[in-house]
Amino acid sequence: MTGTFVKPLGRLFRGLLLMAVLSGLGACTTAELAIDMAKKYNKTQREDKDAQQPAPVVAQPHYKVGNPYQIAGIWYYPERDLRYDKTGIASWYGDQFAGKLTANGEIFDPELVSAAHKTLPMPSVVRVTNLDNGKSLVVRINDRGPYVSGRIIDMSRAGARLLGFKDEGIARVRVQVLTEQSLRLEQLAKQGQFPLLAEAAKAPVPETVAVSKPAVSLRAKTTRAAAQKPKSGSSAVELLASSRGLGVLETAPVETDIWVQIGAFHSETNAKNLLQTFDTLSPGSIFQISRDGRLLYRARLGPLNTVTEADQLLDKILQRGFDGAEIVVD
Repeated sequence: MTGTFVKPLGRLFRGLLLMAVLSGLGACTTAELAIDMAKKYNKTQREDKDAQQPAPVVAQPHYKVGNPYQIAGIWYYPERDLRYDKTGIASWYGDQFAGKLTANGEIFDPELVSAAHKTLPMPSVVRVTNLDNGKSLVVRINDRGPYVSGRIIDMSRAGARLLGFKDEGIARVRVQVLTEQSLRLEQLAKQGQFPLLAEAAKAPVPETVAVSKPAVSLRAKTTRAAAQKPKSGSSAVELLASSRGLGVLETAPVETDIWVQIGAFHSETNAKNLLQTFDTLSPGSIFQISRDGRLLYRARLGPLNTVTEADQLLDKILQRGFDGAEIVVD
């Protein structure tokens, strides 16, 4: 009978048996007491084990822009920017966040195509183009990040693989908001129609109308149409599945230089003065563009030979308190 007792109670049982003999109690009574204590011990062990197991992650997806927030001393300002069109360095993230909630309440799966962005609404639909190899992919933003300085977007592992930079870890990219898809997905999300990525991955791709490939010129305006345009009235699942069904477009690679942009001004004098502030760190140039009928002067340091050099220069600028500085490719 003693062979059925749990190991931690062996000494206790022998002690109880000795006490029973000395006190005149029957061996049967002692055995029943030991068995009862063993059952209580096993029950406690099971309860402790259950208490140590983490609660299951429950998805609660929702539309989110969010308030300004601070990470590692740097402030970020989320906004609904339907004209967003920027270049920079992309990275990717994977298993360390698998199964955890994204910033808008979805469950992250590194083997599904998605991306994280510091400020764009969630969800937003963007086209990400790898300028190094010309591969272009439609992606949905559903998380915040990356918080490594000098990175513009964080792709899921699947997205990085499709864009051809999983092994390299980073790539020079252009990120463009797709206005019509983003507006439609926003509308559906606010109505409570918010597909999980896994659901959309299983959904059939709806019939679409083919249009021309988007331009990849760095000086072109934001592309409003994707490679295929979803029908109006598409459900949230159909809309995401349509984007997923586009696959990877193959376009011509674009030769670019790497710069650190330290500011943009409507006054050329202000831009030049800022460049002079950093002339001991790197030579620089002023880039003039027209936006909303007004001239804008971008102050940039460089060009830099490698992303590593750009990262090092950006860190020095951030240490001086210029939080708005960023790496761009042009």
